[in-house]
Amino acid sequence: MDTETRLELLEARNELHDLISRYAHGFDHQDAETLRSIWRQDAVLDLDFFGRFEGIDAIMAAADQYWTAAPFMHHWMANPLFSIDLEAGTATAATELDCLCTYVEDGTSHIGGRYRDSFLREDGRWLIAERNFDIAFVTPMPDWKPSQGVEAQPLGAPAKN
Repeated sequence: MDTETRLELLEARNELHDLISRYAHGFDHQDAETLRSIWRQDAVLDLDFFGRFEGIDAIMAAADQYWTAAPFMHHWMANPLFSIDLEAGTATAATELDCLCTYVEDGTSHIGGRYRDSFLREDGRWLIAERNFDIAFVTPMPDWKPSQGVEAQPLGAPAKN
């Protein structure tokens, strides 16, 4: 493999890793602009029993619902494995998830599983075409109580500076 191709593969890998990180940051910080920026218009987000959403508008509507139901989310994306076809402008990834969600009605749950992603390059830019989540577990944590930080505040209370 020549140096130019190797460099293009490294750049693609970094861009794809960024998309995965932007997904986590977008959800965790309720950043609609960041979250919207990572998808193709006809993208699919399939979150197992949490729901399947087709098209960027449906994905964003789902994000709003999740932010209302679970105002605190902490996604840890780990061990992404990429397969990249530069010539076709396609890529896939498998990424492990460890997530802590604090739900308004049900309290805190620990969620784990794997995301399986398909990416397409459009106009020189990689975007998520499809993101599928396979849940390994959802574990309610009824006695979970943080002692420090934003989540130590009662739900709906203003954050301490």
